Parts: sequence; structure tokens; C-alpha cells
Amino acid sequence: MESYYILVFIAGILVAFVLLVLIATDHFFKEEIPSDVDQPAKLRLYLCLYTLMEILAKNLNHLGIIKEHTLIRLITEGLPAWQDSQLFIKDLHFDGVPMRIYLPREPSASKRRGVVFMHGGCGIFGSIRSYERICRYIARKSDSVVVSVGYHLAPEHRYPAQTLECLRATVHFLQTADTHGVDPARVIVCGDSVGGTFATSVCQELGHRTDIPKIRAQVLIYPFLQALNFNLPSHQQNAAVGFLPLERAVHFILKYLNKDCSLKEPILAGSHAPESINLKYRKWINPDLIPDKFKLGYKPPLPALFLPQVHGEVQELFEPRVSPLLAQDAVVCGLPDTCIVTCEHDVLRDDGLLYKKRLEDNNVHVTWHHVEKGFHAALGFFGYGIFSFPSSSTIMNHVVDFIKGYGKILENFGICTQVSFVRYVQGRKTLGADPKLFIKDLWFDKVPVRIYQPKAPSASQRRGVMFFHGGAWVFGSLETHEELCRFIARESESVVVSVGYRLAPEHKYPAAYEDCLSASQHFLQHLQHYGVDPARVTVCGDSAGGNLAAAVSQTLAGRSDLPRLRAQILIYPGLQALDFNLPSYQQNRGVPLLFRERAVYYSLQYVQGDTSDMEEVLEGSHIPPDMRLKYRKWVSPDIIPEEFKVRGYKPHKPSEFKPGLFEKVKRLREPTLCPLLAEDTIIQQLPESFILTCEYDVLRDDGLLYKKRLEDNGVRVTWYHLEDGFHGIINLFDYWGLSFPSGKRGLDRVVEFIKGL
Repeated sequence: MESYYILVFIAGILVAFVLLVLIATDHFFKEEIPSDVDQPAKLRLYLCLYTLMEILAKNLNHLGIIKEHTLIRLITEGLPAWQDSQLFIKDLHFDGVPMRIYLPREPSASKRRGVVFMHGGCGIFGSIRSYERICRYIARKSDSVVVSVGYHLAPEHRYPAQTLECLRATVHFLQTADTHGVDPARVIVCGDSVGGTFATSVCQELGHRTDIPKIRAQVLIYPFLQALNFNLPSHQQNAAVGFLPLERAVHFILKYLNKDCSLKEPILAGSHAPESINLKYRKWINPDLIPDKFKLGYKPPLPALFLPQVHGEVQELFEPRVSPLLAQDAVVCGLPDTCIVTCEHDVLRDDGLLYKKRLEDNNVHVTWHHVEKGFHAALGFFGYGIFSFPSSSTIMNHVVDFIKGYGKILENFGICTQVSFVRYVQGRKTLGADPKLFIKDLWFDKVPVRIYQPKAPSASQRRGVMFFHGGAWVFGSLETHEELCRFIARESESVVVSVGYRLAPEHKYPAAYEDCLSASQHFLQHLQHYGVDPARVTVCGDSAGGNLAAAVSQTLAGRSDLPRLRAQILIYPGLQALDFNLPSYQQNRGVPLLFRERAVYYSLQYVQGDTSDMEEVLEGSHIPPDMRLKYRKWVSPDIIPEEFKVRGYKPHKPSEFKPGLFEKVKRLREPTLCPLLAEDTIIQQLPESFILTCEYDVLRDDGLLYKKRLEDNGVRVTWYHLEDGFHGIINLFDYWGLSFPSGKRGLDRVVEFIKGL
């Protein structure tokens, strides 16, 4: 008996060897692993294993032992997940459709968001179980009730059974949301790959229904959205890439529709679509609509010969349930807010790009995230630790962030965006006339400003203060810092000019810097009009305003045609974007009002308006090793005094450098955005400086590092550290009666410094 098992073992090895040889000769020369894809060696290994499985499945199917798709389903089912202490998980049926519901155990003061998740798998593979980790993560991290749809699979259940089941399940959930503790006005549908197709189709079919609550948003993760044209740039560029090469994609589409798979070649060539259909939909499906940066190496194909018999066989390909991109504008304009995630190394990339444009052209709000190193099916590896891919987590985090954004009540009802609402609330505090100040709104070189001039007569020219408000370059206004500017003007008897610079993401870098510079130059050129002493002008700002003050001060340092600045006042400024793992970033990562992730998020909003690379920037993948080495003398935890490292600091090793990411965010190294990186020849010319830092602030170490740089270059520095302070505290020195004593102390020191000039 023992010898029998030995023989079986040897036979197994031989079979495996033969299969591997088949793979090497028949497969590796067909499929590609791009060098810039996420972890190419790991991806190659997984593709090898998948191909081995596929060959085995085909051979067993040929022998009549088991259907090919059945074996692939079994193997791709995934490993069972552990019990989850944070969730109630239960299997149900919604109108006859199998479902699994994930409810957070933690009690909620109000009704939660609901997420209807439709899994991918080409309509042939995938299940509730294979997407277990993904649905659990969404439920936990977004504090939402998630329902996963276990629609029946093709080819056993013929099209359009899958779409109809997703539709029925969604309608049932919308009608019974209250029973699951879900706010019917905050239900989101989500899906990946063909699940994205189903999610899109469901939203289109329910868009104009008035008998059920409206879907709040849709999340489409590398969705399949059209079968008209398989010669778009992404089809050509990624024809042999990853788990979904172009031929396999069309093969699975035909299998899903229960069609003859031998039709694959004419469909790939475009012979299934008559010229009339191509012309009709050219306004929506056309390589000319793809941004040029996605068309590198693309070659327009020659027109294909139309084959009527092929067209007759596959008419379903032109139905919106299969190709949602073909839906009419009357349908598209009624769709909810949308999040689209695309991957660079994916044949379906351009489907997402085209649908993004269609939605935007129809005034549908779209949040788009593009994963540069991502590939189709990356999400399927999420939650497997070292066996997963960074791009899997990137996709999931984008999805969760989007879903969490729909906890904002005014946004839910389409009243305004989060940014607009925060700006509105911040600007609502209105102050009456000030008996001690003349206050007037003006324009300095096309930049709105508000000037505060003491009414009391002065025997000599007054000090002047150019003030740049904080707000992460995204928030803040003349109104938000009105009381602060009044206080400085009154208490220091100075003329204060508050600058209403343009905000991101509508106006990206360097718009804010350029406005502050223009306004400052104008003021310096016309000081006599405002009774200001040219030898006593100071630039001042808090947070992002401190960044702008430092940048303006550096720019003006070498100017001989303008009065020289007397001083700069930097209140908890953000001064560098090289290292987001300094001690203060680690120690205060979760301390309000500025979390570590938010600091990077707003920096990216300012620089490019796209925050999809936030995780990689947080880990330091955006900085080349040589640049990190060059600036180590100025930006390094080693320069931070030891007393500031005692609260749990651990040295951080930057993640692997990503050249593509650097190209996207390389402006983060510019001194007008990161003043800490200015050369010594600039720093040496700077005026006397006042720097205020707070112990419980992620930006604390930026201030400490700049203090050292200034002092090393012979610049006089007055430093004031609020031991019990946090980011934003100065602006709360007297906020509608709610005051923080340390904020008032810090502001008093600022006034003291100005009065001493």
C-alpha cells in the first residue's frame, strides 16, 4: 500500500512537470508582466498557478470528469475568513436572491449607510464567500451595513438572470432598509469588474423610479461597460496582461451569454458591429475621447469587414444591460454620484475613462481614482496579508473613503459638497463694526484683500502685517480669520492686510502662493497710501498660511526693488512634503484638528487635485533615494531634539521608490511649496523670524526643523512652543465664547513680537 502512494506521488510530480512545460511553451510567450505593474514577480507566480489550474480544468473538462468553469470556481473560492468580533453576519434571501448581510455590532446613534455589493467574476465565477474579506472590510471601516448579492451564475443560469437578481435584491433592500437600521437615503451600490456592470445597470434602471428611495451613489471598480469596440488603447496596450488578457475577456463574455466561443475572433476584429451602430455610438465610444496620456503606443486599427451573421448571433452585446455605456443621455443624466476606479494595466481601463466622461458631460458628479500600478482582479487578493498586493489595499481605501464621504447629510441631499459645506460653516461668523478699526475690502493686483487700520491717530508711520490665513489651502477665507486679524491690528496698533487667495482644489498650486506674492508686492509698492513704515512690514500666517508666508518671504528676500521685509511670523506652519513619518507625524497622527492622513490629503489636493496616491506618499514612495539623501541634512528625525521623540517615536524606513509616483507629485519638492528645501543662499537673506509650534500637532517638527535651519544660517529666531497646544488652536482663541487659554497665550506672544519690531 505504501508503494502505491509513492507511485501516485511520483506520477503527480510528473504531471505537474509536464503541465509546467506546457505553460512555459504555450503561455509565457503570450502573456506579459509590465515592469511597472504592482509586484511583478509575485504577479508572475500567481499567473503561472492560474494557468496551471486553467490547463488542468480544460483537460478534465475534455475527459468529461468536471466542467471547466466548475473547477475554476472551486479553486478561486478563496480561503475561509475568521469570525469577526465587530460584525453580525447573516445569510438571507431578498426576493428569492441569496444574500449575506454584514452589520456593525457597535450601536449607532443614527441610521447607517447601506452598501449593496455585487461581486465580479465575469458572471461565471465568484461568490459571496470569495468576496467575504472585501465586504467585511467595507462594513467595518465605513461603519456601514453591507449586503453582498449571491446572484446565480452563468452558464447554468442564462443572461440576464444575473442583472435581474441584482436588480431585485437592490429594490428589496431599498424598500426594507429601515428594518436593517439603514437610512434609505444613503444606499450605495458597488461592484467590481462585471459586478461594476451590474451596479451600473441597476442604477440606470432605477434612476427614474419614483416608488422607491433613490440610490445615493454608485462605486464602479474597473467595470466592464461596453462590447462595441475591443480596439481601444487599453485593449491594445494590455491585450496580453495579467488575469484578463483581451482574448480571455471576450471568451468569458461569450460564455456568460451562452454564445459560441468561436465568435471571439470576428468580435475582437470588430466585425460584429455594423457601420450604422459604430457611427451612432461614436460620440460615446471613441479612442479620440481618451486623454492623450493614456494613448502611448496606440495604433488606430483598420476598419473591419462587417459580418451580418456574427451580428445576428450577438445582438445582446448592444443592450445597455451588457453595455451600459450605450444608455441614452436621458438615462445617464439621472444617475447618482459616482466613484470610478481604473487600473493602468487593465484591458477595461478605457471603459471606465469613457463612462467618467459621459457622466461628467451629463452633470453627474464623479470621483475618479486611477491606480497606476494596478491590474484587473487586484481586488480579489485583498485581505491575504503578504500574499496580497499594495494596489489591492489602495483600491479598497479609495472605495471606503468614498463611501464614508456619504455620511455627510447635506451632501446626501445634493445640497453641496463637503468642501463647500465646511467653507460655508467656517464663514458664517459675522462681526459687527469695530469702534477701534477702519475695515475695508479692496483688491491688490486682482487679489481680494481686507485691510484693518487703527482709527486712533499715530504720531509716526505704523507697522504693516500681511496676513495669510490657514485652512490647508482648501478652506479658510477673509471671514474665517476676521476676529484674529482684528485682534492683531488692535493690540499691536498695526495695519493688517488679510489676503483672500484662491483655494484648491478648484485652483491648484501655485495659485495660492501667486496670489499671496502679488498682494504682498502691491502692498510694499503702495505703503505710503496706508501710513505704513516701509522698514516695518511683516508677513504672517497660520498653518497653510504659514507655509505661504515662508514662501513669499523667501521669494522677496533677494529683491532690491522693494522694501525689505522686517520679519516673518510662522504659526504652526507646514513646510515640507518629503517625510510624513517624522516624530510629530507619528505621535500626533490621530490628534485633531489635523490628522496625519488629512495633512497629506490636503497637500495632494493643493498640488494636483487628486488624492489617489495618498497612501504611497504617506509611506515615502514619492521621493527618490538620491533626493532623500540630498535633503537629509535639513529634513531628518536626527535633527529633532531628543525631548520631542519620547512619545513613542519609531524610526521609519521609506517604502520602495516609485518613479511614476514621483513624476505625478514632483512639484512637492519645489521651495515655493516646501520652503524647508530652499538653498542656504536664500535662507541667509531671510528676515528675523517668529515660529510658533504646538506639542500635539503633526506639523510641530516642520517648525522645529525650520527653526534650526534659520539659526544655522544666522537668522534671528524667536520660538514659542505651546506644550498643551494643538493644530488650529490660535484661531480658537475666542470662538463664539469658546476659548482655549493656550491659544490666547500664543496669540499674545505673536502680538508681543510684532510690537517689538
